[in-house]
Amino acid sequence: MNLFDRFILTIYSFALIILSCMAIAATSGLLSPDVFRPYLEEMLAGTNLAYLIVAIIFLVVSLRFFFSSFRRGKAKTERGIRQRSDLGEVHITLQTIQTIAERAARRVKGVRDMKTAVRSLESGNMITLRIAVDGETPLPELTQKLQQDVKDQVEGIAGVVISEVSVIVTEVAQQDNYAARRRVE
Repeated sequence: MNLFDRFILTIYSFALIILSCMAIAATSGLLSPDVFRPYLEEMLAGTNLAYLIVAIIFLVVSLRFFFSSFRRGKAKTERGIRQRSDLGEVHITLQTIQTIAERAARRVKGVRDMKTAVRSLESGNMITLRIAVDGETPLPELTQKLQQDVKDQVEGIAGVVISEVSVIVTEVAQQDNYAARRRVE
């Protein structure tokens, strides 16, 4: 269900709650029938266009929700990379490739923290690593080793060709935080 349908459903449900409370109050004797009589007479006389418009809107929204309940959505397939082999098709999810990339990146000396994203584009498969470094390892060496190790590991394990490994250095981790975290690990 998309955002628009959720919004309409919320308003629709709220309106039905109000109408239900009014009907309960009227039928249980909490409200006098004289309260509703002018509105009912005006509705039945057909003199007020607003009632007609509200009724048509309720009908359209009701029909939309009624028919959408029968509509079958496409089965969501998890995004990934498909490969054909002699024995059939292999589907490797992007989450699997991301996990392999993260495992390889954590082995590189100097990497402290990271976030990984994997995209499968027509131009090739791309891995983006956003990393925090220790500040002691030279960045050119660290990033080059990181790119090579991640590419080799993913291609070796998953059999998927990686066209690009982007590294974004987001911060230098504080030495005290690292020492404290290391003791916990």
